[in-house]
Amino acid sequence: MSVKAVMKTLKTGLILFVLTTFVAAGCKEVSGDDGPKDDSQISNLFTAGQEVGSIASEDIDEASGLVSSRSNNNYLWTHNDSGGEPIVYLMSKTGAEASQARLEGSQNTDWEDIAMGPGPDDAIQYLYVGDIGDNRATRNNLTIYRVAEPDLNVPNIPSSQTLSNVEAINYVYSNGARDAESLMVDPLTKDIYIVSKRESQVGLYVLPFPQSVVEMDTAEFIMSMPYTGFVGGDISFDGTEVLIKTYFEVYHWARPNGVIIKDALSEKPSRLMYTAEPQGEAICFSTDGSGFYTVSEKNSADPVPLFFYRRN
Repeated sequence: MSVKAVMKTLKTGLILFVLTTFVAAGCKEVSGDDGPKDDSQISNLFTAGQEVGSIASEDIDEASGLVSSRSNNNYLWTHNDSGGEPIVYLMSKTGAEASQARLEGSQNTDWEDIAMGPGPDDAIQYLYVGDIGDNRATRNNLTIYRVAEPDLNVPNIPSSQTLSNVEAINYVYSNGARDAESLMVDPLTKDIYIVSKRESQVGLYVLPFPQSVVEMDTAEFIMSMPYTGFVGGDISFDGTEVLIKTYFEVYHWARPNGVIIKDALSEKPSRLMYTAEPQGEAICFSTDGSGFYTVSEKNSADPVPLFFYRRN
């Protein structure tokens, strides 16, 4: 978020106050960014979150996005929020520091989410980094950076590297500027999906493949969704499931064979068990489909835990 440097302390304090109040009352299920508590039944599709480690790298201080590596299932990619270096960070599935990769020619105005999926070359899996934050809905255009994921099946992964041949997908929204923090890539169609954040009913947008890297592209509005405060999302590696989260809830949609993303997200989702985190904005499926991970932005000197929710 472009103004997060100013609002961070107040926002985190409010979130921690809400969490403390609910825990003191013996209720861990808190809900919504700005909306009412979700009292729908919690699904048992996945277990409760288990803390599997904590972020070791001191350079990761505002983890705003998360995605599982396709090159090597033992790793996760993340990045910092607005104003940081244009770097994606590689860590193990216990949070151990592995590598950091600078995206050549890019900048981090307000990086909010990261995704992985196919692209122009069918033999390559690409990292998609969303510079899509716009807290006040004033940016003239936004950018999604696309770059081939490096090979992580090497004896020694470089502790620091630069990723070249980075493509910039610059776009505007078909119905005017808005803030967004959820970026997803459909592995079946290569379409890019973005979900807005701040409306009382968020919007689903699509950048159909092939996206332009030469001219300004347009993210087309598809539909409104009866939720608010979406801060991160992911589509499973096989394209059959979708996860989107608020600060206090995680929702799961099944996507049966042949169903397009719009129709899948038009259905009522399952509400999953979720351990609410201080400013928890990042979520991703594991590549092998065994569960999903969440992590929050750093809000204190304490280690930031990495949670895993195993599939039942």
